[in-house]
Amino acid sequence: MAITQIYVNLPVADIEASTKMYTAMGGTVNPDFSGDTSVQVVLADTILVQLMTRETFASFTKRPMTDGPIEVINALAAGSREEVDGLVEAALAAGATEPRAAQDMGWLYNRAIDDLDGHSWELLAYDPAAMGDGQN
Repeated sequence: MAITQIYVNLPVADIEASTKMYTAMGGTVNPDFSGDTSVQVVLADTILVQLMTRETFASFTKRPMTDGPIEVINALAAGSREEVDGLVEAALAAGATEPRAAQDMGWLYNRAIDDLDGHSWELLAYDPAAMGDGQN
């Protein structure tokens, strides 16, 4: 048994604005899984983000939604430091915020963004060959 894709489902306040932010990062809308209350943005062949109104998202769970403490940070790997910077700058231009400064460990470079609804993402580029012992 093998996992072949990841679907990240996110409740959002404004479908149109959120779609704009994720497509600014290079994502494309899949019209087959999109409508008035839910839009699927394909970030890569194996990484898909389903943006849903809070009401639609709530229909998939009995657990309460919260705007409080963070529960998860999603991470996306890019091919280079320059690609990380480009993705972050595109997201920021479309309304995301950057909650902290970039981190550069030599072998790993990452930046963080929070989307328009506060969902946290790290964008990173790394060179496993440059890792030293104990750097994981």
